[in-house]
Amino acid sequence: MKNTINVEIIEKFLISNKISKTTFCKMCKISPITLKKIMAKDDNIEIVALFKIAKVIKIQVYQMFD
Repeated sequence: MKNTINVEIIEKFLISNKISKTTFCKMCKISPITLKKIMAKDDNIEIVALFKIAKVIKIQVYQMFD
């Protein structure tokens, strides 16, 4: 069974903090293309990006998976 990224966590963070995806990418220091891949649940992403996102959202990386 394959783990998938729970993109709802990211979406809820964006909505609750009223920030755009572009601003979020700048906060996380990731590219908009990387965020787009993550939101599309693409398998071809670097794990470092997930660590950066988790740090900004203030959660553990394992919590980002379904």
